[in-house]
Amino acid sequence: MQIGIVAKKIGLSVDAIRFYEHNGLLPRPPRTQGGFRRYAENDVETLAFVRRVQGLGFKLSEIRDLLKLRGNRLQPCAPVQRRLQEKLADVQRKLSDLHKLEHELRLALRSCNKELHKRSAHCPISREK
Repeated sequence: MQIGIVAKKIGLSVDAIRFYEHNGLLPRPPRTQGGFRRYAENDVETLAFVRRVQGLGFKLSEIRDLLKLRGNRLQPCAPVQRRLQEKLADVQRKLSDLHKLEHELRLALRSCNKELHKRSAHCPISREK
């Protein structure tokens, strides 16, 4: 398959496929005599996998590790499960941090709203402490 067909099939741009190839997530495909890349069905499966795990928040370096595990058919699911658990814990930490930030922003906004109702309003956020 040529790169345009693969891109449409998976829902990626041609540039994204080239990017993945350039970053070692996809082996360089053989080329036709005319210089066109020729992708096999396993390349399509690999690209679909990359897209799926990137959508789960995995970084390129993490995806490389997952691809190595995926390539070893004898590998049990435990290492992949461990990485998924680590990613979930990371997301939960980020959510907790975002909730704290949301709370702080609400407090700051509430403080600003109180000051705006005064005659000589001074912004509590821009004041030096």
